[in-house]
Amino acid sequence: MTKIWNARNRSTDIEKAKNKKYDLIIVGGGITGAGIARECALRGVSFCLLDKDDFAFGTSSRSSKLFHGGMRYLASYDFGLVRESTGERNWLRTHLPNLVRPLGFVYPAYEKGKARPFKVWLGIKLYDILSDWFSKYKNYRKGRVFKADFIEEFEPAVAMEEPELGRMVMAGFYYDTNCDDARVTLETIKESLDYAREESTALNYARVEDYIKDSSGMVCGAIVKDIFSGDRFEVRGGCVVSAAGVWTDEALAATKYNEQRIYPTKGVHLVVPNERLGNRNAFSLISFDDGRFFFVLKRGNVSIIGTTDTAYYPESKDLDLPLCNREDCDYLLSTVNRMFPHAMLTYNDIISAYAGIRPLIKQAGAEHESDVSRRHEIFQTDDGVVAIAGGKSTTYRRMAEDLLFYLVENGYLDNFTNPAYRKQGYSKIPFKVGLTRNEFDQIAAEKDLLNAANPEQLRYFYTQFGRGGIEIMEKIKKQPESGLPLLEGFPHCMAEIEYILEHENAPKLIDVLCRRTEAQWMIWHHKQPELAKAVADIMASYYNWNDAEKTAEIKEYLDYVDINVSFIR
Repeated sequence: MTKIWNARNRSTDIEKAKNKKYDLIIVGGGITGAGIARECALRGVSFCLLDKDDFAFGTSSRSSKLFHGGMRYLASYDFGLVRESTGERNWLRTHLPNLVRPLGFVYPAYEKGKARPFKVWLGIKLYDILSDWFSKYKNYRKGRVFKADFIEEFEPAVAMEEPELGRMVMAGFYYDTNCDDARVTLETIKESLDYAREESTALNYARVEDYIKDSSGMVCGAIVKDIFSGDRFEVRGGCVVSAAGVWTDEALAATKYNEQRIYPTKGVHLVVPNERLGNRNAFSLISFDDGRFFFVLKRGNVSIIGTTDTAYYPESKDLDLPLCNREDCDYLLSTVNRMFPHAMLTYNDIISAYAGIRPLIKQAGAEHESDVSRRHEIFQTDDGVVAIAGGKSTTYRRMAEDLLFYLVENGYLDNFTNPAYRKQGYSKIPFKVGLTRNEFDQIAAEKDLLNAANPEQLRYFYTQFGRGGIEIMEKIKKQPESGLPLLEGFPHCMAEIEYILEHENAPKLIDVLCRRTEAQWMIWHHKQPELAKAVADIMASYYNWNDAEKTAEIKEYLDYVDINVSFIR
């Protein structure tokens, strides 16, 4: 049985946060904060994880949905980052296989293209070497190089000849992994709380407004506002850590630290029907407009196109709500329509769009957004708040581990009595929720659950929930009507939503449809009202919402859906 963790227990969790002194207070519930919580839990360090919005609200639910080594970083000779990223990717694919899954990439080389045949060949070889060299966790399969005539048969939708590039000479083929970034964040937090055994707490919609300082002027806690009630309360801890991502400068504003460290860049993604584009695998492409590297990603029945990389200045734009505009959309479609000439994609083909902001570290001498390093940094304020920023979602475990070692080395943590806790890579253990498909099917067969769901639902429950999917199907077996689709043609059902509400602390409709599931960007924007009403009905029953509250939840969510595709109209 999965651990109970739901919004109906919020008042109890807040009381616990008020009355306990934690080893660590973590500000920011994205994937970095979640990783820190897991490191703490595995090493016997108590934590209170706080986020001003929902968990994975920011960048951690608006990425390219990839854990990848960074093929393009080879061009800048950042071999160390590629080595680190591929190693973390391989570990995640091994120990969280339902959520982090192999995805094949085609990297075409044309006669006159920027990606010349020798460079593609060398890149494929280096990528494999850096991934597997002295690594316990290996790449899914070796990369290969294919002749153009094979690619023409293998990927018939891609242009074999293009006026500016000439004819395709060959193509590299390599593997990275796709994922649901928000669910990896949630599963990491859930596992952290499970390992912590009631010693730790995680609160969403809990904004840190100020810091508590001891007699020497050092930070020893936080003043927190409950967004729902408006009440303020104090949380105390031995150390406060900022893992606030793009909000790092904002989170440190009340400390003795005046430097602006974050260089935010916006990344936009478009989602289109895969049948319109025709790609059978993912593609690594180079933009005709500015020579940037971006992806076309196969994801079930859809393809994700992205990402852009443009400077995003917080003084004039909202960090909470970056949006795709026509310029972003046209930039992506111009190259895609030339590389897939039969697609002729227009705005009418766009199922959804979403935008995220990368929390990059300001770097002197970087001429373009794409030149800014993806490495992470750890620093501290004069009054003792330790911050981690930058980095990639793929390396979130390594970032968290580096942070804990920093805290130990600088005297913030002194309870590492077990020698194993000081071992690098200690946290590279399997996730409790992780299962291979064979393991999932075997458990389902033993419990006589294989007929509880249709094949598409079965695949969906496995990929999104892993071991938790078994629990969802057990409910459907007892109550078959709870497995009926809430929206025709999609796997979402009452049993899934009730599982989320019981185990995944989702107090709002937008939490369920944007971050506990991928419904917001996987389902056509014009079909969202029907799904929103069906899910809101279930949540209203669970949380005892009145009609006005339910209507407000539906409106908030549909307004978010609409504003993300507002450029279409």
